[in-house]
Amino acid sequence: ALLPGQVKERGVRGTNYDAYMKQVHGVHFTEVEVDTETGNVRVKRIVTIQDAGRVIDKLLFESQLIGGAIQGLSYALLENRALDRNYGPQMNADLMMYKIAGAMEMPEIIPVPFDIANAGNNCGMMGLGEPPNIPGAAAIANAVFNAIGVRIRSLPITPDKVLAALAGHPTTASI
Repeated sequence: ALLPGQVKERGVRGTNYDAYMKQVHGVHFTEVEVDTETGNVRVKRIVTIQDAGRVIDKLLFESQLIGGAIQGLSYALLENRALDRNYGPQMNADLMMYKIAGAMEMPEIIPVPFDIANAGNNCGMMGLGEPPNIPGAAAIANAVFNAIGVRIRSLPITPDKVLAALAGHPTTASI
């Protein structure tokens, strides 16, 4: 056992290097299929590209990208939080009533790690956590616009909003 005062050394970490970028960057490319009779949107393929510094564990990196793509898909097409207007609690507080993407909604997801040691530290790595979630919903909304020629400006993009947009009712499509 160490007695008080036995260890007198102290570690010192050097300062970070100048970085090419101090944040991560990513993009999703999405292919969708829109049924103009039912308003149903199906995501066919997502290519997700992410820069988060040097890639040390490729499988973990790709898993983060895939998870972010799935979360973006859920947010864009399914997640609809309903709140009680008078008191504020969430009315669909379980997964029976709050829909998220499952196996039937899964498209082909192609993760592309962009490996560049730009983190401004001595190992060239950066955190990845949340950034792969960010571009997904916008990429899907843009793909829907590209498919039907009408923008839907609120999420989730549900069949009723697609049909309203196609019928030329923009106020209904943006609810």
